[in-house]
Amino acid sequence: MPLELREVKSDNEWNELIQCECESYEDPFNPFYILLRPEQGKSQQARQGFKDLRDRPLAWHKHDPTSRWFKVVDTDIGDKVIGGANWNTFMENPYPEPVDHPLEGDWWPEGEPREFANKILDDWLQHRSRKMNRPHMLLAICFVHPEHRRRGAASLLVRWGTQRADELGIEAFVEATDDGKPCYEALGFTYMNTMYMDTAKRNPSKKWMEMSNYLRMPMHGYLMWRPKGGTFKEGKTVIPWDNNPCKNS
Repeated sequence: MPLELREVKSDNEWNELIQCECESYEDPFNPFYILLRPEQGKSQQARQGFKDLRDRPLAWHKHDPTSRWFKVVDTDIGDKVIGGANWNTFMENPYPEPVDHPLEGDWWPEGEPREFANKILDDWLQHRSRKMNRPHMLLAICFVHPEHRRRGAASLLVRWGTQRADELGIEAFVEATDDGKPCYEALGFTYMNTMYMDTAKRNPSKKWMEMSNYLRMPMHGYLMWRPKGGTFKEGKTVIPWDNNPCKNS
């Protein structure tokens, strides 16, 4: 099989990896990509936007001992990167205290643009400190280039983490979009609930409305969970944050 899963080890691998991420999230359009890279196109600002998009996760990765990045390459076409993923392994509770504001979008200009970005980030991530407050694996990001989907790349990227979770005897989580949800379900994750993101506010400015329309707000995502051992039994599996048997709904 020409596809191989490889761990990302050196800085010089990041250009191609992030370029693949950009092209993956443009088809279909993924609003979260815009949150991570506000500047688009071929201008000098856009080139700086790509540099920031590359350097920011690289810096986060280097300073986070829980982080491991992987890529899938096609060995038949010169080891071309066709997909990537970031897994975090937490052997202790990463949220000993509740977190109201999990990520600051400080790569956006201060003022209304940053307020807008922070509102979406808060809505997307606010559940983490309540539901991921035990040892677990987190699939923080996963993408496959549109020209190479349905070849097994996503399975390689996801199964690395689920197999590792089983080895460690811990749970796994992923926050999915509409496009990713069926893939994660096929690989053993179970839908838990829907997260809604809405930037509606009283008397919004023209700029605020432009940003809302561009990101096609409101939008939603899905919290998905894989219990220890990977087997979810409807009506029997105990949901840790509920502390009682729960149906898959």
